[in-house]
Amino acid sequence: MLTDAAQDSAAPTPPAEPGRWTLADSVMLRINPTAGRRLSAPPLRTALGALYAAERRCAELSEPACDALFALAGTAEGRLRHRLLHLKRAVYNGRDPGPGPWPADLPAVVVAWLDAAERRLLARTAVQTGHPTFLTQERVAFAEALGSEPFQLSLALNSPQMLDAVLRYRRSPGRPSARDRKSERGLIQHYARAILRVSPLSRLTAAGFATWSPDGTPLDQTRFDRRQAAGLLSIDQPLLSGLVGGIANPPDAVSAGTAPIPGLLARNPMLREEGDRIRFLHRADGRSRLLGAVLNDGLATVLRLTSLGPIPTEALIEQTALRLAIPPQEAEALVTAAARAQILVAGPVLDEQSADLLGDAEHALADRCPEAAPLLTRLRDALDLAARGSVTERTAALNRIEATEKQLNALSAAPARLRVNEDYLLAPRTVSRDGYDQPLRDLAEVARFYAMFDRHHDARSLLTRAFVDRFGSGGQAPLLDHAQELVAEVRARQAALTEQTAADHGPADGSLAALLKTRADACTALGDRLLAARAEEELRFGADWLAELAAAVPDRFSADGASYGMLVQPAGDRLVVNACYPGHGQLTTRFLGQPQADPHGDPPDRLRRRLHALYGSDGPRLVEDHGLHGSNLNHRMRLLDRTMTARDWAAARLVHDPVTDRLGLLDGDGAPIRVLSLGMKWIDAQPPALLLAVWLYGPSLVAFDPVERTHRARRDHDARTGGTTAYPRLVAGHCVLQRRRWYPGADLPAPAEPADEVSDLLAVTAWRARHDVPEQIVIKTPLWRMPGLDRDRDRDGSAPEAGTAAQIQQIVAARRREKPQYVDLASALMVRVLPRLMERRRMGYFEEALPEVRTGVHAAEWAVELDRLPSPPHPEGGPA
Repeated sequence: MLTDAAQDSAAPTPPAEPGRWTLADSVMLRINPTAGRRLSAPPLRTALGALYAAERRCAELSEPACDALFALAGTAEGRLRHRLLHLKRAVYNGRDPGPGPWPADLPAVVVAWLDAAERRLLARTAVQTGHPTFLTQERVAFAEALGSEPFQLSLALNSPQMLDAVLRYRRSPGRPSARDRKSERGLIQHYARAILRVSPLSRLTAAGFATWSPDGTPLDQTRFDRRQAAGLLSIDQPLLSGLVGGIANPPDAVSAGTAPIPGLLARNPMLREEGDRIRFLHRADGRSRLLGAVLNDGLATVLRLTSLGPIPTEALIEQTALRLAIPPQEAEALVTAAARAQILVAGPVLDEQSADLLGDAEHALADRCPEAAPLLTRLRDALDLAARGSVTERTAALNRIEATEKQLNALSAAPARLRVNEDYLLAPRTVSRDGYDQPLRDLAEVARFYAMFDRHHDARSLLTRAFVDRFGSGGQAPLLDHAQELVAEVRARQAALTEQTAADHGPADGSLAALLKTRADACTALGDRLLAARAEEELRFGADWLAELAAAVPDRFSADGASYGMLVQPAGDRLVVNACYPGHGQLTTRFLGQPQADPHGDPPDRLRRRLHALYGSDGPRLVEDHGLHGSNLNHRMRLLDRTMTARDWAAARLVHDPVTDRLGLLDGDGAPIRVLSLGMKWIDAQPPALLLAVWLYGPSLVAFDPVERTHRARRDHDARTGGTTAYPRLVAGHCVLQRRRWYPGADLPAPAEPADEVSDLLAVTAWRARHDVPEQIVIKTPLWRMPGLDRDRDRDGSAPEAGTAAQIQQIVAARRREKPQYVDLASALMVRVLPRLMERRRMGYFEEALPEVRTGVHAAEWAVELDRLPSPPHPEGGPA
């Protein structure tokens, strides 16, 4: 629970109370500039509402009416019996029974059903008659909504072809051509993302820091003010750095022997490992070729030493000689051969984490390539125009950037597509907990429960045992030499992890098996309550009950410092929990130091204090990994005094403490260190050594979904033959953990053949009525069903761990393709494109849109962080 100090809205820092989850002073607003707007025409919503109510009433009365008619038919004869049986079949099948007259002495329940059926027929007639008009009205409204400037500015950068479709669609509102009608699916996908899904790193969502204050704006009353927002456009840092490096240090000159071996070497960025071979691009005579080589011990050693970034050539030769136990001359020959072959290339001439990489590039190339300087200046001017200009000006500026890119590529031996990124930043603000004190206290209990399902607990335990199995209790080993094999071993063991195998692969104290049992017991308790409440709209229990399910978690997993970033949305007097990410600022570090979002530099100072309190109070020195590792998502300001260089990574050693049975890291001088990764790139996609270093202390994304687990465990339902299955909203105190959900079955209406959009709309409404599905839903695909993940791995209900790099790429691509899709089922236009939306997805589930899209309201989400300070060490050396 939250401590009293954390409940004080003015508390600047988390209280130093170990073991308690506390609300951190870090909070970020994420809000969409495009205001919500429902496309469905009000007259259509009225008619569909009447149809929905009538369908619900018919379904409610169907069974008792059938029973009454069956009993009545048993006493009737001749034509009357035939009429009664005809009526019974109509009731049973939910069809219109046709005109009467019916006997005057029908049972009351049958009369009520006939009345509901008549209202259903009238509502259907209203929908059928007005459908062309309703569809035209919606298309006019949609064309108007597509005129949102923030929406078009984002499309100009990220999807110019879709912007062209938007402009075409708006030329004739309500009268789309065949080409325009074909584009409606894509337009709706993009527009729905802009008004509902909140995700920064584009113009579609603005982000800004906030601090807690009793005088701040309540969580549910935030507004978007364009005057307080600014777009920040930049060229992708690693791509620009590589292009400039290709101008300053062309690798073909080194291959030809006309240039010396560079003093700083890095992996060829286009190099890929494929089993016992590598493939890489080789540049010669102005052309690039794909070459291959056998990955022998020497080459493998060199590549491991450069896996975390550029390293001085002298240090690379020294470490290569040391690891291979060969003379320095042989090591130098090996490194030289790799550089001549372009397996290794010159390290970057720029600081890739620079806040002004374009300016640095201009300075670096001023003497080396004077013809590049005006091109870089043109690039800067175009970026400035794209950031502040209109849609037309932005389009022109981006065309200018593309033309300049071609000219720069002509000068570079490492041509690159200069991707432009945009952050839309808000001015800092204050936020109040007014009205949400209880939900925030409940959120701390939710964090305690979610922490139990952190997959890094498993990885940390499995890693410790795997290390001891290889190197013995109290052993040491160079990190870089063994990271890849240890990561692979941990993932293999994690894939086969059960309570039974935990004894063989986990720590000797049995803590891993105890953790798995606690998880399984919690999942069973939740699953039983879910199944018992399936017919209900909501399953509610106390947040303290939820947290108590984690009470038996062993100290090994609950005594260390931990932090989670919870993405939440206010909905009435509740907070809807959208996701649980690693905390300690990882959702916000990209925006630190930006003058628009952080004019006074307060957030970095607050985060530094938290990092030291969370991870630096027990001895090891905190060291920051500040590398890009080929991803612009890792671009951020430096936070800690000391950073890990490639030379530092080469010297780092893993060490086992036999007293605590924990793994740690030692630097080259033998001092304990803890490496913090603060970039936003998914940690599983980072280099193995960095991933392993984070496993030693850090949290992971917690993707816990008890509803999906419960549904997949059922043996009494087959989606191919059974009906739609509904599950209630899952509420812990004042926190919504899971929205209401429906898994479509064989009764989900298929598109009419031949195409009949009115019939589809009527059928979908009838299906909604049978299962109490609201008008506004979101279509989702569970993480488990993404390609690259074994669906049987997540036995405890949490997301399975990603495996190989290829699997990670599959998952990322699938998530990009199968993003949550908002649909208004009371919209003729959205239902029209629904079949095409569904055919491109793996089957998942429908979820209520909570909060709903409301006209004029901007979708907003808060990134709230909760910390648990480490417990003091036990007198015998273990956790308290």
